[in-house]
Amino acid sequence: MKSGIFHVPYMRPERTPREVFDYSVLIAREADQAGFSDFMIGEHATQAWESVPNPEIVIGACARETERIRFAPMAHLLGLHQPGSLAIQVGWLSQVLEGRYFLGVGPGAYPRDAILRGQPADLSEARPRRDEALQIMKKVWDRKSFHYEGKFFNGGFPAEEAASADGAEFHMMPDFSPWKGAENLEIAMTALSHNSSSMRYAGEQGFSPISFFGGLEVARSHWNMYAEGATSKGLPTDRNRLRMCRDIVVADTDKEAKKIAINGGLGHCWRQYLIPVYKQFNILNGYVDDSGTGIDPADVDMDFIAEHIWICGSPETVIAKIEKMQDDIGGFGQIVMNTHDYVEDPKPWIESMHRIAKEVVPKVRPAV
Repeated sequence: MKSGIFHVPYMRPERTPREVFDYSVLIAREADQAGFSDFMIGEHATQAWESVPNPEIVIGACARETERIRFAPMAHLLGLHQPGSLAIQVGWLSQVLEGRYFLGVGPGAYPRDAILRGQPADLSEARPRRDEALQIMKKVWDRKSFHYEGKFFNGGFPAEEAASADGAEFHMMPDFSPWKGAENLEIAMTALSHNSSSMRYAGEQGFSPISFFGGLEVARSHWNMYAEGATSKGLPTDRNRLRMCRDIVVADTDKEAKKIAINGGLGHCWRQYLIPVYKQFNILNGYVDDSGTGIDPADVDMDFIAEHIWICGSPETVIAKIEKMQDDIGGFGQIVMNTHDYVEDPKPWIESMHRIAKEVVPKVRPAV
């Protein structure tokens, strides 16, 4: 099993952009030193708690601070970008990172992001815009002359003229296609809702699936939808491509880990942001079902969350919980920890990261 990090990032709304930027680079550098495989950065322009509108800028800064870890925008919201420009931007950055880059794509899930770009607040254009943008991006990466006029976007690629004489290099165009060719660029998509259509789309396109865990039934549905999509197109299914995102904290003892989680940035984020959102959209129901407690989701408190929603405890406890989850789901290839705001005192969070990558993940046995 591999270990990854999803840097949403869940930062306190009062953080300045510079604070978010510096903390992002710090966490990426520590993740690289700890041995994490992937570092994924969210793209959001209108969410105060999820405050990186340009993940590629953070990735560029982190590239000079790291050596092995791979980076991805997770995800570029394709319908909100000019696809020709984004295709060049993605290809160039993948070449800068020389293989330490993969691409996350999505339609966008927040109405305010759409409104900001003059699009319908009901997100009715989000998925068709995603599909059309991706079609244009792939044609740009192919580097053959074309002109495209679509329902939402126009795009094209200019014909390259041959140099008229030796030394007339001004005719040349730079090759900003992805590192070692678009066919070698891994593309991934995330999902949160039960029976997510994004997972079926990912399977149909041959993309990698990333599941934000919302209970075992939700996680199983993500894989099932992905497998259905892949099978419908005659594509292989490999559970090692499945990434599973959780909130994880490791310390010497279960008690200490829960204290770090509840009293730190993880607990603050859930109290002030995620619990209200998850209750509003009934996302807590899956966790309650898994717990077997029969508790009303409206009565969920921090103790319940620490025990049944987060994975926090000693290395032995966390290993056991990950192994049980993996058995119940049917297997996955990477456990991904979400980051949280420990700017004032990052030491316990960074120590937990190192222990996850070094003491926990290497000891997780394959799924039964």
